[in-house]
Amino acid sequence: RLVFRWTVAKVVQALAVFVLAGIAEIGGGWLVWMAVREHKPWWWALVGSLVLVLYGFIPTFQPTDSFGRVYAVYGGFFIALSYVWGWIFDGMKPDMGDILGGSLALAAVLVILFWPRRQ
Repeated sequence: RLVFRWTVAKVVQALAVFVLAGIAEIGGGWLVWMAVREHKPWWWALVGSLVLVLYGFIPTFQPTDSFGRVYAVYGGFFIALSYVWGWIFDGMKPDMGDILGGSLALAAVLVILFWPRRQ
């Protein structure tokens, strides 16, 4: 088994995959939410469900092979991206608690992701 090492390309790939996964999960969930809670057309829920299925495959493009760590780190990205989504699509402007909490979550998961580990 090869020893994993971070490179600039792998960092960019990892961050891009986290953002893409967040957009897919939050976007798919939002479409289902809108169909059920806001009475949008039924096909919004269908499209949202298909996007959520697609989301399930996106993390497999992460350069690291630690499933648990990848999903733990994704949690922080999900928190931060949820606030961004809510602001853009629902007009929910984050307050200082949202900004501080989201920033702390994102900082914490970046420590988890990039912490130097023995192989």
